[in-house]
Amino acid sequence: MHIKQTLSEFFPPKPTFTEKDLGSLENKTYLITGGAAGIGKELTRMLYSANATVFIAGRSLTNIERAAKEIIEKPSEGVQIQPSTGKIIPLILDLSNLTTIKPAVQELEQQVTKIDAVFFNAGVMTPPKGSKTTQGYDMQWGTNVVGHFLLQKLMMPLLCASAKQTGEVRIIWTASDGSNMSPSPDGIYWHDINGDKTGLSPWNLYTQSKAGNVILATETARRYAEYNIVTASLNPGHLKTELQRHTDACVVSLINATLLYDAHYGALTELFAGFSSAVSKDNSGCYLIPWGRVGVMAKHLERGLENGSGNRLWELLDKETAQYA
Repeated sequence: MHIKQTLSEFFPPKPTFTEKDLGSLENKTYLITGGAAGIGKELTRMLYSANATVFIAGRSLTNIERAAKEIIEKPSEGVQIQPSTGKIIPLILDLSNLTTIKPAVQELEQQVTKIDAVFFNAGVMTPPKGSKTTQGYDMQWGTNVVGHFLLQKLMMPLLCASAKQTGEVRIIWTASDGSNMSPSPDGIYWHDINGDKTGLSPWNLYTQSKAGNVILATETARRYAEYNIVTASLNPGHLKTELQRHTDACVVSLINATLLYDAHYGALTELFAGFSSAVSKDNSGCYLIPWGRVGVMAKHLERGLENGSGNRLWELLDKETAQYA
């Protein structure tokens, strides 16, 4: 673990890239999973306010429409483009049910000919022990990793075609500094990914899922560099968001009062990943830290990637999702 970096992630310097640095995003199109809540909603607010078309991918049409109404009524104060000509469009899918993802991508392909960036922002953190997806995966692994992998897999023809048009497409994986606490030697419990055999705790499984996000961002960069696909994974920061809904209320209150920041700041980390020139083809697959800085991933994850963990995870997920593609 990089002690100096870890401390700076708890107490980050002021952001150097904010929504004020966005020009007009007219004729640009973005997809954000989980864009109706937390940092995803704040990122949607920023992009919409800068005239972008934003697809919010999520399970609940009601929640997406509620978030869109709120954003339209209260756009980002930091974006100096008013009124917005942007759009917010629902895309209904459930990352915890793989059968819903292909129909959603087919619907997306009927509506757009290009996507400028994708933000894999949605996530589940420490649900009740034993929580499972429709296909029987641990809820965190299935949602944070498997569902997003399948979504990326199905979107990749559109993303590669988009990059050919525009010169670059970014795929941003929201991870966590929890990935630092994922298991040795390479972040994955290969013998027990779903935690059923050894009774792994929800926290253990969460850290594994976040390591999976870091690994997949790096492996995607390796596999798709020639197609002008640029990726990054990131720790958005220690934030007050709905992600803590499964955590004890007393613990949340204590942490909120001492260590956590507003969701807006986490959205700035994602904004940096999607738009800053500090992220490029030269460092595609990089790991970013709050509130928009290039950092370094955990040493054991880096060593694991050097020893082929990215390819191993990719091949495993590719096989397991084949019937849903």
